Amino acid sequence: MIRSIEEDGYRPNTEVGHEPASGENAFETAYAHRLEPIVAIGRDGEMQLCEGFHRASIASVLGIDRIPVNVLCRHEEWQRVRDRIATDPSVVRGPDAPIDRRDHPDLRGLLPDASE
Repeated sequence: MIRSIEEDGYRPNTEVGHEPASGENAFETAYAHRLEPIVAIGRDGEMQLCEGFHRASIASVLGIDRIPVNVLCRHEEWQRVRDRIATDPSVVRGPDAPIDRRDHPDLRGLLPDASE
């Protein structure tokens, strides 16, 4: 895995070519390996790695700063922030902004242009 990521870069598991689950191919060696690393998102938007430690660690050591993940759950306070931003994207700017995290990966798709 290390050599593959080093030579080819980080590729999502779906591109790596794991076999789909079947009678001969158990869950652990099929479906589970098709998932990306799994994170839980805390109260302030901090991401806690729950699964996929090897892939995330290898990416970190190789200097890869972004990898795809699956979100397992979000703290309800963070979810309220997301809901508020989804309703009114302007709340991420200004002195009363609940957060100054326009570039937070979990807010992508909620903001018209997350890079502004």
